[in-house]
Amino acid sequence: MGVGSADVAKSTSVAILSPGYPDALGGVTDHTARLVDHFAERGIESDVLATLDANPDDATRRWAEKGARGVLIQYVPFLYGRRGLSRLPETVASLARRRALRTVTFVHEPWVPATRLSWLVLSPLQRHQLHRLTRRSDVTVTPVPRWAELLGSGTEVLPVGSTLGDPPPIVTEPALDAPVVFSPFAAGLNWDWIITAVDAIGEGLIVVGADAVQMRRHATAGRYLRASWDCRGRLLGRDVLATLGQASLVLAPFIDGITGRRTSALAALSMGVRTVSSEGALFDGVFGEGPVSLAETRDEFGRTAAEAWNTPDPSGARAQRIEWYRTHFDPRMLDARLLELLLGA
Repeated sequence: MGVGSADVAKSTSVAILSPGYPDALGGVTDHTARLVDHFAERGIESDVLATLDANPDDATRRWAEKGARGVLIQYVPFLYGRRGLSRLPETVASLARRRALRTVTFVHEPWVPATRLSWLVLSPLQRHQLHRLTRRSDVTVTPVPRWAELLGSGTEVLPVGSTLGDPPPIVTEPALDAPVVFSPFAAGLNWDWIITAVDAIGEGLIVVGADAVQMRRHATAGRYLRASWDCRGRLLGRDVLATLGQASLVLAPFIDGITGRRTSALAALSMGVRTVSSEGALFDGVFGEGPVSLAETRDEFGRTAAEAWNTPDPSGARAQRIEWYRTHFDPRMLDARLLELLLGA
């Protein structure tokens, strides 16, 4: 079901709770910025509550008075509190329901796993916090099928897709002389596997998203930095896509497997670039049916990357990868579905 003119006529605005927008660096902020743009293309204004200091009663009253039909809560626990604990999302959801505002909670990350001593306490507290929030929401959405199972029946799986804007024209002949890693500080990026692939290929590495100084200072990436790497720093979205479009290969292994929330890998796929990624505990099976090369172990990842690097890309393969991406992850399609959920269409 699409969002038609009748739906737009009923509501010219929606509300979004997204702390840090538009200045904070991160995938949630990028996602919110894309939603604001794509909703505007459909004639829907977005009123974004971006500060943790705002009065939620005042905010929800303003939204109701403006005639907003839906409230989107962008949820990652640590967006709202240093330990990932905060009553703000639940308070907003409760007040929105009281004012007959439809509430959709987008769970980008649910709770920390109980894998560290401090998280043994935080994990159940965050889990309880999220379940309280989802009970007060009309719809719960997540980009990870495994999380949908944990969040309960009725949770909708909705990938994020690339958040870098419309892809520029593709490059017929890739021009970069080394594989590429984009967003080197992404949580869950498996640098051990990347190093194995770099050594197997033997061609250095191009890093997009941090310069050498930033890499050196980073607690994880800094341990692996080599003087021969080409670290290109933070680029505008269109420049990132243009660079990815010149790549022959992108390395994107994640400790929990590739899913629809991994926007760095999805940005590469939006340009049709050959991408090598990983399976894992959260792996989304849709990637097993597509053009992404996958590995289950570090050694397999190195071999797979080297084989992809040394094998010419078949004619038409890039166009086929782009078509697959558009079928499953086209951002306007995804954002139209989210708008349907917000409007109750």
